[in-house]
Amino acid sequence: MAMQLEDIPTPAFIVDRHVFKQNCKVARAAAFKNGIPRLRPHVKTHKTIEGCIIQSGIDSAGEESLADVIGFVVSTLPELSMVVKLGCEYKRKPFTDVIFGIPICKSKLPSIQSMLEELTSATDGEGCIHVLVDNPQQVVFLEEFVEQHASDENPQGWSVFLKLDTGYHRAGTTCDEVGVKLACQVINSAHLVLKGLYTHCGHSYNIQDSKAMKVTTNQDHSMILGFLNSLRSHLNFSQTKFDVTSLIISVGSTPSMFSHDNALSIPNIELHPGNYVFYDRQQLWTGACSSEESIGGFVLCRIIGHYEDEHRNAIMVDAGATALTKESTPQGNMCSVLGRPDLECYRMSQEITMIRCKSEDGVKCFPFQEFPLGSTVLLIPNHSCLAAACFDKYHVVDGGITPVSTKSEVVETWSPVKKW
Repeated sequence: MAMQLEDIPTPAFIVDRHVFKQNCKVARAAAFKNGIPRLRPHVKTHKTIEGCIIQSGIDSAGEESLADVIGFVVSTLPELSMVVKLGCEYKRKPFTDVIFGIPICKSKLPSIQSMLEELTSATDGEGCIHVLVDNPQQVVFLEEFVEQHASDENPQGWSVFLKLDTGYHRAGTTCDEVGVKLACQVINSAHLVLKGLYTHCGHSYNIQDSKAMKVTTNQDHSMILGFLNSLRSHLNFSQTKFDVTSLIISVGSTPSMFSHDNALSIPNIELHPGNYVFYDRQQLWTGACSSEESIGGFVLCRIIGHYEDEHRNAIMVDAGATALTKESTPQGNMCSVLGRPDLECYRMSQEITMIRCKSEDGVKCFPFQEFPLGSTVLLIPNHSCLAAACFDKYHVVDGGITPVSTKSEVVETWSPVKKW
């Protein structure tokens, strides 16, 4: 007999596979419609083999009006190892073209090099792992690593994406002469190949207005074009031969993915969203996720407390910060109850969350009879990437025509890769 969600131990992370697949198809369709023919999904949200295969689109090969999935982005060594194993198995894109999506540090190079050798050996030299650079010292230690480990029989080099800051002000070199100088340092290196530019539209997470979102994505593209023009002028002045139009331009984020287009005709542009597979409460606020029907990741929990006194008038559930994290969102509070906009998750501790009615005067009586002790509810995390990372197993349902509920049957389990 199939197990229902209400039968499994809590807290637990729940994936709606049907919604996951739909979200992947919608992202590819939107990119294609907006003139961006290539998608490079990020795997950091789900961290699973099953999720990668769905994101890859290999089951929808031949469908028209969808962007091609040409590669992946990862953030950790276990994520990279997972995609590399898929690359060795499938021996084809998108599994054989991977960007290690945080600025490279020296300590990770031996592991990445080992995985690169494994991938290229399995794919007759076709596989590639790209590293991100945003500091001149990174170029130096990449070159030193090659010089220390390369030989005539085993020549080595690194494929590099230059990380640009186009407004988020987190990682990335500036789009001025400093960035141009760094790009030229890579171009002029005997051991490195400048493969592309990478930007992250992370400031879009704080934007809810569609017009403001469009302004942000247009600014992102304009700064990239300005950088390319400055780089081209510098290369021409120094008589350095390099085809700037060959660079891959990787842009985007989940909240901005529907606003990126290619009106400025940027060559070789691709989109790299990640959170879109699950969405979450933050994306309901930005509008990237249009409704709860597109939420693909939840935290299942049990009701463990009824407090009917006038001071609390609330229930307690057995999922707290260690299952959801305390990541904030513009809406406030810690998470929300699926299908119950009348309730708010107003207080969280390490292992518990308190839920009460939304009421301006604070006197509305909580419907305790609808939430018996021991029954289960589904919570929508503020940030699904962080909530999912709290679990070593996902219980998967297949919503389809019937929306996910605590009565949904578990069809399989996924095991995300862990650690760094």
